[in-house]
Amino acid sequence: MTSTFRARLAAVAGAAALIAGGAVIAAPAAHADGPACAGYLAASPSPNRANDLNSIGCLLGSSDLPMADQLCYTVQGPIAQVRADRAASACRLA
Repeated sequence: MTSTFRARLAAVAGAAALIAGGAVIAAPAAHADGPACAGYLAASPSPNRANDLNSIGCLLGSSDLPMADQLCYTVQGPIAQVRADRAASACRLA
């Protein structure tokens, strides 16, 4: 049941990323720190295995969407299961 829940959340996050794609294309400088966010999560002492979800969270966090920080934190924390302190630090970088 957990894998079904994660799959649904990943689909929702993916849809949000597709919607945000227009904002990212319209403002390419806005997502310049997305790689810093993803790099921080990848270089952590115990990286999680949800790399695609981490990338989506970082992309959302670096977008110009109205609640970009909250979207980033939601994807990194509850969905990708990154520790709260690491998710907050990564989303600050985005």
